[in-house]
Amino acid sequence: MKRYLKILILPLILIIFLSCEDERTPEKIFYATEINQLTEKTIDINIGITFRAPNNWDLRSSEISKRVERSKGIIGEFVYNPSYIFFDDSTTSVLNLGKVIPPDSLLGREDVLNIYSQILVSKHANELEYEVDQFAKDGIKFTQFSIDQGSIISKRLIFQNKFQDIIQFEFTSKATLFNSEYEKIKQSIGSITLL
Repeated sequence: MKRYLKILILPLILIIFLSCEDERTPEKIFYATEINQLTEKTIDINIGITFRAPNNWDLRSSEISKRVERSKGIIGEFVYNPSYIFFDDSTTSVLNLGKVIPPDSLLGREDVLNIYSQILVSKHANELEYEVDQFAKDGIKFTQFSIDQGSIISKRLIFQNKFQDIIQFEFTSKATLFNSEYEKIKQSIGSITLL
């Protein structure tokens, strides 16, 4: 009797297992290869990359946008001073990008990008919705921080150029307009290449 019960239960478990396998979550798409919603290519030797900004996003002065990130246990601070700020007046969406300068105490360390990532994670741990993803494109390893603060959504990407400098891209948009802006954002991410 036990043998018949095992024979009946085993196929039932197998059927349930196989049916669950088809309900996978769709794969995330972090960038697009199209460029139809982007400007001409910008080549920046100082930050060691090329990229394209979204069409109709105006370049603005980045002089007052310096940002400092600190962490307990690290001597010094990471300083992010954007080289570019692009602004879309119609949606108030913003793209800023530039180098992140690590503290002198971390210069030359191979794990400096991981340390900066950990600071960003700890800083945003209490945000409404916060997600960290990693992906690679054309030999560049990206870490993406998605931050949903209710009325504002940001996508912050960090990666290293060929000189191991930390480069940061940050797209910010109103939550109500984010879906309409997201294709431009993915195209801009897809346009990033190292020099």
